[in-house]
Amino acid sequence: MKCLLFVATATLHLLAAAQNANNCRPTPKSRNGADFVLTEQPDNANLPALADLLSSRRVSVATVFNDGNHKMTTDSSGRKLWEKTADFNDQDTTKWVPQGITSTADALEVGTYEGVDGWIVTWHRDDDKSVRVTFVDKKDGSYRHVLLVYPEEGSFREVPVHAGGVVWYGDTLWVVDTNNGIRVFDLGQIWRVDIGNGIGRVGDKWEARGYKYVIPQKRWYKWTSSFPFRFSYISLDRTATPDAIMVGEYQPNTTVPIRFAQFQLDYTTRRLRMDGHTAEATWAYCVDIERMQGAVQADGKIYISRSNGADPGDLFGWIPGNPAKNNVGFYPRSPEDLSYDKRGQKIYGLTEHAGKRYIITSDVSRVKF
Repeated sequence: MKCLLFVATATLHLLAAAQNANNCRPTPKSRNGADFVLTEQPDNANLPALADLLSSRRVSVATVFNDGNHKMTTDSSGRKLWEKTADFNDQDTTKWVPQGITSTADALEVGTYEGVDGWIVTWHRDDDKSVRVTFVDKKDGSYRHVLLVYPEEGSFREVPVHAGGVVWYGDTLWVVDTNNGIRVFDLGQIWRVDIGNGIGRVGDKWEARGYKYVIPQKRWYKWTSSFPFRFSYISLDRTATPDAIMVGEYQPNTTVPIRFAQFQLDYTTRRLRMDGHTAEATWAYCVDIERMQGAVQADGKIYISRSNGADPGDLFGWIPGNPAKNNVGFYPRSPEDLSYDKRGQKIYGLTEHAGKRYIITSDVSRVKF
């Protein structure tokens, strides 16, 4: 009887170790999603009053897309390159670095938004004290940068995050905040401001570091589990029912946990599906792939980008429960976030290295699993 008790106790200990959300060494690698918790914080209390104050300056998403003041070019491989001229150079600048990508195919099931088919890309400033997002019209490659802002009483300020990943969902824009969770911005409240170098209310003007438009933060999903989680990238799965987002961690090596977690969305409210104000992941997994920069799931398959320093980047094809297949050198150096467009089954990706910055569209049929 004592032997049976010992065996049963040992088995329970092994199961507990395998389910430890903060330890990826034991197998199996699946983890209990309920351990991964985001708590919705109260909506920004300053936003309604600021929206009233700036109501005459409110513009639509289509207005921003149609007001492009820069233009991407296309190389012989079909990759999109940022503008590089004598007066303006997004391709080589070190002040701003592209990070996340999402599209109108994420925003709405129809795949377009207010008649536009396009991308939104996040860029972090070199000091991580500001974020701009870029509205790119696929039709002609025209684009415009817009500043993300945090509403304060009677004003607004810059948003100090790395912005490693982004998801466009309805009239909301979800941007990861590396150590804290996910910030959500209101695309129904885009404001045209005065051109000036200040930030927020400056005398009788509104300025945004030289940008013409700003998008305010409306809410924040705070990471509230007892263990740390690194919000490095985020993606939307519109092939799931209900829609779901997946977040994941970049780590330089596998001596620390590297995990994915998936949360379900409520399309009627554009919020996480919650019990009260708390959302638990429906799925979580330890993934022993270092230097993951982006991941997106569609039709039960997961696509994972990996950077390799100065060498070309990889794209892993993975069906959970099976080994991951490395499509070596699939991307140019320094690939980042990924997004999926089920119209034609395409993956959108981007690269960050100065001089080699692209938006890349790939057919999923090229990916081996």
